[in-house]
Amino acid sequence: MKILVTGATGFIGRNLCLELAEKGFRVMALCRNTAHPYLITHKNITAIKGDILDKESLTRAMTGCRQVYHTAALAKMWCRDKNDYYNINVIGTRNVLELAGELSVNKVVYTSTCGVWGPTIKHPMNETDPRIDGFAIDYERTKYLAEIEARSYSAKGLNIVTVNPSRVYGEGPITDSNSVGKMISGYLKGKWRIIPGKGTQVSNYAYLDDVVRGHIAAMEQGISGNRYILGGEDISFNTFFSTLQNISGKTYGMLKLPQKFIEAYSRFESFKTTLTGLPPVFLPEFAARLRKDQKYSSQKAITQLNYSITPFEEGMARTINHIKSL
Repeated sequence: MKILVTGATGFIGRNLCLELAEKGFRVMALCRNTAHPYLITHKNITAIKGDILDKESLTRAMTGCRQVYHTAALAKMWCRDKNDYYNINVIGTRNVLELAGELSVNKVVYTSTCGVWGPTIKHPMNETDPRIDGFAIDYERTKYLAEIEARSYSAKGLNIVTVNPSRVYGEGPITDSNSVGKMISGYLKGKWRIIPGKGTQVSNYAYLDDVVRGHIAAMEQGISGNRYILGGEDISFNTFFSTLQNISGKTYGMLKLPQKFIEAYSRFESFKTTLTGLPPVFLPEFAARLRKDQKYSSQKAITQLNYSITPFEEGMARTINHIKSL
């Protein structure tokens, strides 16, 4: 079977391409640069030069494909033109779904994010919970709008399932969108010595292999029009770094940086970027997020997709070994 994967050089997309290729599928790997170093080489993977904003190239890539995994997105913390978030994440998704309908694709799996729910108050959120906060972060706002597109095309009859990974970590390249990998790599090199606030803020960490398998399960078993959280364990910063310390065998003195200092520094970075145009290290909207937890439940995916969660310590050990080998 011929399958299209958009975002084939991304953290999730590249591993998804490999997993599908290993299963014997013919994978059309859509990417803007077919010589990209993160594109995986395999006899069953064909690199297709194209862009989700270029409908002509997207049509060429999708023609003859029975399934589409749409993982492409702008997931960076900052970009020079904020309109890029809307163009890539919303209009690009609309292009993929529109063409999938026109070309009679059997099923689409759209990769969203748990960021559409944002922060949590007490209990882990699930797929039926509403968002309780505004949209200060452009990535989250535009992914939410893209989900509205997905629901709209589902109502028109397109067979589409949405998956929502949480903070993904695992074996892969250290990029701007791989924030967890950057933390781990920085710690192993002795360069990351900061724990935000008191270290009690909790996030949900999903192991990359679980997320990739969750995508394929969503394609095989997911119910059209539904969305599935593909998460892992809820882990505090304190637990994250103590686990990293124990497994790596590297012990560094860690500084717990007060929230007020983080927010003041983020405002300075924002001002610097406004004046110079240089990329910021951190932004106020992300600093404010550190005040709140991000807990999510994967129970629906576990029940309906047989989704499984790799224990955090096991996933962390594999990730550390991979990063050490780079």
